[in-house]
Amino acid sequence: MQQQKSALPSVLPFLLAMAILVAVGYFLVFDLNSSSPTERKEHTVNPPIEILEPEPAVTIIEAEPEIAHGKEIIEQEATEFVDNLAPTNQTAEQAIVLTEEEQGSFIRYDGKIILPNLEKRDTSISQLLSDEALDATTKITIEFIEETESNTTLAELSNQVEDQTVSITIKTPQGEIITAPLAELLAQQRIDTDAPITLITKKTHNLTTTVAELDNIAINKDQAVTATINHGEQALSINEIIQQEDVIPENAIFYLHRVTESDYQGLWGIIQAGLIDKFRQGISLEGIARNKDLVQVTIPHDADEKLPNGLSSFLGKLLNNKVSSTYVYNYKTQVMGFDPDVIHPGQQLLLIRFSSQELKEVYQFFSEQRNQNAEAFAVSY
Repeated sequence: MQQQKSALPSVLPFLLAMAILVAVGYFLVFDLNSSSPTERKEHTVNPPIEILEPEPAVTIIEAEPEIAHGKEIIEQEATEFVDNLAPTNQTAEQAIVLTEEEQGSFIRYDGKIILPNLEKRDTSISQLLSDEALDATTKITIEFIEETESNTTLAELSNQVEDQTVSITIKTPQGEIITAPLAELLAQQRIDTDAPITLITKKTHNLTTTVAELDNIAINKDQAVTATINHGEQALSINEIIQQEDVIPENAIFYLHRVTESDYQGLWGIIQAGLIDKFRQGISLEGIARNKDLVQVTIPHDADEKLPNGLSSFLGKLLNNKVSSTYVYNYKTQVMGFDPDVIHPGQQLLLIRFSSQELKEVYQFFSEQRNQNAEAFAVSY
């Protein structure tokens, strides 16, 4: 007879499940009791902390002013530049003093200028002191050459002189004085490079003083000097100088230049240099453009050259017109001339007339051409 199986194994899983449920329930009840309000510890903070809800940040955006178009800005700059190029309603204190060092300036038709009455002489200190026509307080500028000698050799000079194409003056042991580039002297081999020679150096000095102080200058009184004697100042009015029948507009602007011995470039070069320097120097003005208080423009030095296709440049045509219409005033003889090929240093004043519109066009032209092709600036006669 087959024996009946025990029912115990089927009860054990049930009992294990019940034990697990009881354990889980116990831990849940214990955790809730431990965190009940009656068992919590509370702390009093004094002063009490007030919790504020943060307010959202507010950013105020102001509408920026409308930015003018590029050409409009350049046009505004050109207008302001020309309007301030020369003072209007010039006062006596604003009279322009034209010296040999600062001889170029722009001025209105009603402006006043002051020219120092200068006389140049090739003379000596002893001759100046004996001139009874000179007052003791007369201002005078003396230009003289100081000559020094030092012993050396061509070999030493070869190691010391960086630019050997510059002429030097030496005296050989035989007493012969030679002026030539060092490189040429070394190449000739006519002088032993180790033979002793005398290097003669010359330095030009300028000294401004008075006639009374000439006797205190520490140079030979018979040494040749160039003296620039100031005989006072001469006040001139532009409208009185011109005195012509043609009516000149009140807004006309003149570029003035006192002719000096350094004006070897001629009238064309004088006008071109005046425009380049003044436009590059610029004028300090406020409120023209953002982050900009200097109104200026650069005119290239070759801007007057003809283009490869044979057309005249903008500046070249302008300069050609100005050369043919320049006033040449001799303030020694008080005679007005119009021949640009007859100019005398120390005697003449050049007056080049521009209209305000012409100067504005110069400013706008060279401001706008920076990023353009040079062929675009050609003009034909």
